[in-house]
Amino acid sequence: MAADKPLLDKPVKGWRSDLGGPNEAPKGQLFAIGEPPNHVDDTYLEVHFATLWGRGVLMWLCLPQILITVLCIPQWMNDGWLALLLLDGGSTALCIWLSVLAVRSDIAPPRDEPIRFNRKRRKVYVYRFHYCWWNPFSRTRWGVKPVSFDWDDLRAESWGQMGIAAGGIAGAWGVDIAVVEPGTNHVIDRFRLAGSNTDGINLWAIARTYMQQGPDALPKWPYPPRDWNNDVGLNLARKLAPRVKWPAGMDIESRSAP
Repeated sequence: MAADKPLLDKPVKGWRSDLGGPNEAPKGQLFAIGEPPNHVDDTYLEVHFATLWGRGVLMWLCLPQILITVLCIPQWMNDGWLALLLLDGGSTALCIWLSVLAVRSDIAPPRDEPIRFNRKRRKVYVYRFHYCWWNPFSRTRWGVKPVSFDWDDLRAESWGQMGIAAGGIAGAWGVDIAVVEPGTNHVIDRFRLAGSNTDGINLWAIARTYMQQGPDALPKWPYPPRDWNNDVGLNLARKLAPRVKWPAGMDIESRSAP
């Protein structure tokens, strides 16, 4: 579904196009690209999602900032600490804020943020992680808050954004899912289906095909799914990240038929 103007009253930032509705038959071929589904059977399909791509990088990049901050403390104590504190306090506070934000961004998100499509219940369950970039010290603004939505209330939008990065102009793109009030185009919630490193349009077509036709209509991936909870390799950030643990009631509901 392509149009010159957004269908929804609150389009995603960087809107490019509205994709097919949840009950519209996908057009074209489906491709087995990206990560294979975590699980697929006749009841539910679970796909992988990650808030942060390339995790583990930020915590190492902030290491020099941490060392500089630690080395400044003896200088304050031994040589006019009050004047130095007033002079360097702002830059030191910024270093601390950036360091905490970088480390927490790497280790706070769970090892996976799966999305479950239950075709028997016609519902979608999102293991959604929340973060607050301006307050990396908060306990309540960071964490997983799983939610569920009715399949018929979902609308997909593709987006693209350009920005300045080291070396020139960089782009980002993906697919977001808007949740609308039943029978309207009024957006009441939103979650990301795929970011820049996944073909979100293809993934949305896979989800629609599964919900409409079942698992036999999906393409076959050439390799098995990854065990995101246990397959962490040598990545320190992934080792420190929490495992996926759905609330007991939602876990049973999302994997079962009514």
